Amino acid sequence: MKKISLLLSLFCILVNVTSLFSQQKGNKQNSSHQSQGGQTAKPQTNPENMAGIFMYDADEVLKKIKVKETTKHQVITKAISRYNNKINELKAFNYETFSNVKTFLDKKNNEAMLNQDNITLKDAKIQANEMLKPIREKIQEQQVLINSIFIKQLNPKEYNLWIKYQEKKHNDLKPKTSENMQGNEQRSKGSGQKKGMKGY
Repeated sequence: MKKISLLLSLFCILVNVTSLFSQQKGNKQNSSHQSQGGQTAKPQTNPENMAGIFMYDADEVLKKIKVKETTKHQVITKAISRYNNKINELKAFNYETFSNVKTFLDKKNNEAMLNQDNITLKDAKIQANEMLKPIREKIQEQQVLINSIFIKQLNPKEYNLWIKYQEKKHNDLKPKTSENMQGNEQRSKGSGQKKGMKGY
């Protein structure tokens, strides 16, 4: 009888210890998940995007603006090739500036995250944009040049499609904020719910 009581006591102690260990392990995992979830994602710094640098794909452009004439194809392809070459030259020539801006912004981003100081980060972005202003102006000159060629070669409908495509390329350079991403997710969920309702 004493042996049975002793075994029962040992079993109860073992159960309690195991339960306590499991609770501690669960708490550690939860705190780890919370800390990971609470961390804010570090903003991605891309000085080339800030300067407005992007390339055109001739085949994609022809498809987007729905050009069929062979002569127009040749003019557009030549203009895009020239534009891309000029942009590559600007990228190579200003490599050091892009590198300096990235280093500067990464440093300020880290400082802002540590100190929770958004004002300093905004000031840093203003300074970075000033550093990139001469490059941005040269890129805009190339944009004006290619538009001046296209407006002469394309009809109004084709040129309007080109401008819309060009604006989308510019918008794609803008950084995706967490608020924008959440908004997109909510819109996609809403559209999914509407589709589901139509199915009934």
